[in-house]
This record gives sequence, structure tokens and C-alpha cells, in this order.
Amino acid sequence: MVGVYNAALAPLRLVAAAWAFRHARGPRAEEWGERMARRLPALGRPGGVWIHGASVGEARIVRALARGLRERRPDLPLSVSAVSPTGRQQLPRAPDVDAAFFLPLDFAGFPTRILRAVAPGVLTLVETELWPNLLREAARLAIPVVLVNARLSASRMRWYRRLSALYAPLLRGVSRVGARSTEDAERFRELGVPPQATCVTGNIKYDLPAPAGTRALARRELAIAEERSVLVAGSTRPGEEQVLIESWRRLSAVRPGLLLVLAPRHPARFDEVERLIASAGLQPTRWSRRATPGDGRADALLLDELGVLERAYLAADVAFVGGTLVPVGGHNLLEPAAAGVPVLFGPHTSNVEDTATELLGAGAALRVRSAEEIASAVATLVREPARARAMGDAARRVVEANRGALDRTIEIVLAARRTPPGLT
Repeated sequence: MVGVYNAALAPLRLVAAAWAFRHARGPRAEEWGERMARRLPALGRPGGVWIHGASVGEARIVRALARGLRERRPDLPLSVSAVSPTGRQQLPRAPDVDAAFFLPLDFAGFPTRILRAVAPGVLTLVETELWPNLLREAARLAIPVVLVNARLSASRMRWYRRLSALYAPLLRGVSRVGARSTEDAERFRELGVPPQATCVTGNIKYDLPAPAGTRALARRELAIAEERSVLVAGSTRPGEEQVLIESWRRLSAVRPGLLLVLAPRHPARFDEVERLIASAGLQPTRWSRRATPGDGRADALLLDELGVLERAYLAADVAFVGGTLVPVGGHNLLEPAAAGVPVLFGPHTSNVEDTATELLGAGAALRVRSAEEIASAVATLVREPARARAMGDAARRVVEANRGALDRTIEIVLAARRTPPGLT
């Protein structure tokens, strides 16, 4: 079936070659050299650990794993990779790792070039990075593959079932799957991973560092006056900003001065969201153009740089997590929880259902379905600061109670590692 997969990709390979030629001398020349497996890292030593995660969310896990592995085994070469440009920006750099790069496109032959250049003792794939040629060529070169923080939602599982003829033979060769939950582990076994190769390690995102500092410090950094009420909406998707702006309208009638902080999931939408804010009659300001970003004149602050959202959550009175009002499946609920902030999210949480269930059960979160429900929840929490503090404390306790996945994951990665024959 991999042959059929490669035949289907043949037209895309021609398009990619043309696109790489177009960018051969521009600012994206290095990126496309890596994506086409022409620009390869030179590590000098085989047998290390290569960690790959797709985008920004996975890059945080990559950083945590790299840091933990470096502390545990400073002698091992460490390589890290991502697919998206934003994920690539968030990867750790030297001296924390020995190489960071874009994952080459999954065309036949490309994974072999990068695998021979990196010569890892173990290839570590974060969450669901199941690239057929990468898996097949790693197996052919006798490189162990470990899936970490592995997850499969029910909706994604249906897609993989339809492609079981392609994936089942590839997954049978995976050395180890460290799943986030028992349900995830069972789904991977159903797809073809041998039962003895699966285990439940938990969710590494619980082990990510909590934001440093205090609410007061974060507010000073963001130039938000202490008396302002702040709703931070992180990782928002198309269709959600309109609902949040309508929530602000409802809230401003009863809570003048409320600051709406929006952090769209994708940087390509920053200008679009700014126009949306302005067209709704709100006074926007952008973090990148800041003089006093959260001052009293602004109704909405647009976070248009990566790495600021964590500080904004710490400065918030209430947080909303995007990808949940629209059928995306949800983004990271643990960032605001670790900041000790009450968490709101919509009905679509298939990607983060275990975390959503824990937060709801602990009284740390509320599920909202409309602008009216968001406005009502925020108004209540702002009006009752003791209740908001209790929810924030409960959210932080959920995070602390579930730590330990990082250490368990590092153990299975190191246990699977070996120097493959033919790559030394």
C-alpha cells in the first residue's frame, strides 16, 4: 500500500519541486532545502535521539523531552524537527540540542536521506505524526520508532480505520507507543500496534513548566491596569472571534473596561482578526506595535507574536480556549489551568476530552456554547472573585496531580534506543 500512497503523491512531488525552485534563492531557501532533504544536518555522531513534533503545541513537548533527555543523558546527540513554520520557530536550539530542522516532505527517498544524516538510535514521534514513508524507511534501516504522548480521537480513528491497509503493517513495526490514556492505547492496538508495545504514560503537557511570575508582574509586562477585568481567548479559530466579540459587547454593558485579549491559533490570520475587531466597533491594539498595549483606551488586545499567550493567561481573570466552539476538537486547556485561571471552553473537545473531563469534574472549568453563555460565565466570575480563585486553584491542582508523564516517557525512549547497523 505504500506504493499506492507514493503514486498518489507523485503530482504533489512535482509541485513541491517547483515550489522549492521558486524559493531557492529567497528568504525561505533554507526551509525548502530542508523540506526537500537537500540541506541535511551534520551531527558527526550516530545513536542519538531524534524528536519530531508537527507544530507549536507539539514543539512545547519536544522542548520538554529534549531538556529532560539532555539532563539525563548529556552524552547523547539530540535532534529536533517540526512541520509548520511556527513549530520550527518554537523548537529548542543549540546548545540545548545539536540540530533543529524542518521534517522533509514524506516523498519516497526523502526520509532515508535525513535518517542517514541524523543516524538516530531512536526516532521519537510526538502525538500522531504517522508519516508512511518515514515509518517504512526507519524500519528498513532498523531504527526504532517510539510514539510519545500518543493520542487518537474517535473522529481521527475513523479516518485511520479506512486506511488500515496502509497503516497496519507500518504500525506493527513500531517499537513502543506511550499513550496519553487507556482509550488511546486501545485505539493504537486496534490499528495494528502489538499489545506488548503499548503502554499508558499519561499526558506530558501536565509536566510542562508553569508560567513563572505573578499575575501583577504579568499585567505590568502587558501594560494592563490592575483594575481592568481581562478575558484571554487563546488559540482561536475562524468563527470564534465573532462570538467572543459579541460576548464583549454583552459584558461591556455591565462591566465597563473589560479587556478582550485574542490570540488566533494561526499567525496568517492576525491581520484578518484585527480587521474583524475594528469592523465590530472595538478599539484594537496589537502586541507587536505596543506602546501601552493594554491601556485604558483599547477594548481588545491582539497577541500577534508567538510565546506571549502564556504570560497573558497569567494576567487573565478568565480564560477561554479556542478550537472548541467550532468542530476542531480543542487546543491546550492546560496552559491556563497551570496559570491558575478559571477555564472556559466550548462543546467540541474531542482532542482534549480527558483534560476537559478532569477540569470539569474538579470544578475548575465551565463549558460554554454561545456568546450569551460566555458573557454570563465571565460576568459571574468577575463579580465573585472568591469563586474565580477557587476555580483557578482547582485547575492548578489538576495539573499538579497528573505530573509524571515526562519521566515515564523518557524511560521508554531510552529503553528503545540502539545504534542501528549500517548507520555508524
